[in-house]
Amino acid sequence: MIENKELVMPIVTFDKEDGWDTIKDITYPHLDSEGFDFLKKALAESASSVAVEKHYLDKDYRDTFTGYHARKFATPDSRCIRLHFFGASITADQLANAVDEEKKKELQYLGYSIIRPTRPNCIGRTMLSPAAQKHCSGHICLSQEEVSIQGTRLEVQGFPFIKQDTDATVCAESALWMLLRYFSNRYPQYKEFYPFEITNLTKDYSLGRIFPSAGLHTWQMGEALRLAGFHPLIYESEFFSANFKQLLYTYIESGFPLLIVFEDHVVVGFGHDSDFNKLKNESEVNKDWYCSSEFNTAFVINDDNKVPYMLLKDTSDGDNFESRYRFKNIEAFIVPLPEKVFLPAEAFQDAAVTILRYNDVFNVQSKSAIFDDAQLILRSYLTTCRSFKENLRERTMGHKLVENIYRQLPLPHFIWVCEISQPDLYPEYAVGEILWDATRNGEEPEGLIAVHYPVYFAYDLGNCTNQPFYLEEISLTESNPYATFRSNLWPVK
Repeated sequence: MIENKELVMPIVTFDKEDGWDTIKDITYPHLDSEGFDFLKKALAESASSVAVEKHYLDKDYRDTFTGYHARKFATPDSRCIRLHFFGASITADQLANAVDEEKKKELQYLGYSIIRPTRPNCIGRTMLSPAAQKHCSGHICLSQEEVSIQGTRLEVQGFPFIKQDTDATVCAESALWMLLRYFSNRYPQYKEFYPFEITNLTKDYSLGRIFPSAGLHTWQMGEALRLAGFHPLIYESEFFSANFKQLLYTYIESGFPLLIVFEDHVVVGFGHDSDFNKLKNESEVNKDWYCSSEFNTAFVINDDNKVPYMLLKDTSDGDNFESRYRFKNIEAFIVPLPEKVFLPAEAFQDAAVTILRYNDVFNVQSKSAIFDDAQLILRSYLTTCRSFKENLRERTMGHKLVENIYRQLPLPHFIWVCEISQPDLYPEYAVGEILWDATRNGEEPEGLIAVHYPVYFAYDLGNCTNQPFYLEEISLTESNPYATFRSNLWPVK
């Protein structure tokens, strides 16, 4: 059924008469065959209605149109089409009268996609809920956008997506745009960048002309992130072969989307999926220590050549939503760290293992008999003190005293955390943690904030009050498992 067919925003509800081919007809000539296949693959299992918003002025396309396309002899249209997808069969009246949260929820808004008049690759700025992607699973970074559809405000949570136009932008600029738009959507301190702006970020470091773009080297993408206000780190696989995957996993676990670089392509990694069956098979649980990254089975990526929320795996399962790349193909990844994170993941992980295994004061064998002959699972992540403290009441930290001390303890803006768990408790519960100041280096004893085991708790009151190191040690008469920290990423069922 098509409602308002001759108006600016027709609404197509899929039935026996009207299906995806109707969308292609209504959006002609903007939506080409490749873009049509993209949308159908991404949404065929979830969308029931589509609102077609014609003559849409898209801020991102206007940026590249003004900076590049308008300079051509034959110029494309300056306007776009915005498609809105709904999981429910909707009418124009329902959409116009969705004034409260309950009515908005009934629409099952799945997000939008901008259709540009560019060839090839007509798919522009796109924001789809992972709920629209039946293949998506695991834990991912999410940001939120609000859209206005003829006066009705709706919200969608997801990870930004865009396809390259092969002229003003190619895969490097598209990946940078997705990453930067995530940060500007989620954090007000980050500026919103447009595609042509991103192309121009590296104009002083280009080895040739700026556009049409020929792509960017890894160091140029790192420089673009620095100019955008980040303090990026570049990890190359040849220099971190022993723990490359663990480091990539740790930064994503910390809520940082990454630029993942292959020989001929760049994608954005922003989530991961794991299989914990290994923990439940006693024949395989034969190690003293595990890192949570060992159970990772896939990373969730946005590849501008594919649909959103693809899975990057070690080996192929024959899934249609798998990336054509494998983990072994990754040459480097770039982490867009904020200013006040001086300590990299590998240095913190070394410091945490040293504390647990070798430190004369804090090693687990001498401080917590409960760990004798026990297997441990270590999960490292970076978070803000605000987020850590906001979750204290819900998590309880195993003991009320530990919770209260953490609540009152002055902490740096960013802290590294190494959670300690065991196979019968992970991933739901932890039994302890190590906290480290992210502005210290891994060799400073004063970088340690706290060590917490089931029957032992120690914290440095001196560093937290800007005084010399002063260790407070407390014996805990009891301690219960408590919920693992889950505020960096959001679960996708």
